[in-house]
Amino acid sequence: MDTIRFRFSLSVPRDAKYVPTVRRLAVQAARYASCREADAETFGGSVEKAMRLCLQEPSPADDISVLVHRDAGPVEVRVNGHAVTVEP
Repeated sequence: MDTIRFRFSLSVPRDAKYVPTVRRLAVQAARYASCREADAETFGGSVEKAMRLCLQEPSPADDISVLVHRDAGPVEVRVNGHAVTVEP
């Protein structure tokens, strides 16, 4: 793992109390990839919106899947398939 290529995934319970945690993970990933602070914060806000959208969608699953990755391009966070990206 380095600032150019990284990937991690997690599952979080379908509960609004985990939204800030996922937002912070997104901001940290953007910072790690050398995004500007304002861009990292905006990215985190977009990921938060994606999380809240997933909480509103009906689902039989108890968890929400979150994938954070970068492969020599933008940082991407996928929240149950909803993709949010930011360019470093």
